[in-house]
Amino acid sequence: MSSWIWVVYIVLIGGFIYLMMIRPNQKRAAEQKQMMDTMQPGARVMLTSGLFGTIQAVGEQQMVVELAPGMAVTVVKAAVARVVPDSEEEFEYTDEHEQIEGETAEPAEAGAIEAVKTDAVDDAEKVTDQAEETVDKAVSDAEEAIEKPAEAPDFEPPADEAKPAPRTSSKK
Repeated sequence: MSSWIWVVYIVLIGGFIYLMMIRPNQKRAAEQKQMMDTMQPGARVMLTSGLFGTIQAVGEQQMVVELAPGMAVTVVKAAVARVVPDSEEEFEYTDEHEQIEGETAEPAEAGAIEAVKTDAVDDAEKVTDQAEETVDKAVSDAEEAIEKPAEAPDFEPPADEAKPAPRTSSKK
């Protein structure tokens, strides 16, 4: 009889584990699969990294998500955490940009990039010129040192040290 009680306990524990751990995970996996299968271009999604974007194209295992106008990334479908309904959107997202009066149609970034490139080239030229001057000076100093022999300093001992002092011997 006691062996049957152990079998019942094991079955109850197995059932508890199934109901509390395995079944909820299966439900979540089924919901995730259904969400992945129903995603369409134009839907707003949140990626597992926390970034929000709009689906541009959907493939078998990957999709193209536009994070900002003109900036799209390819991600695996599993990187989508959830579809974001319009009611949860905190900011209004549109692809249209208002043009400020007097602003050209060319993006401002292009002019800024060219300015940075020009500054970088100017700085590089200055550094190159300074390096060339330093090398030229070092070469001319070295050539002068080679052409001009080293001169021995004129050294004359003082008059009182000119003759060695006589030795005295002391015997005790």
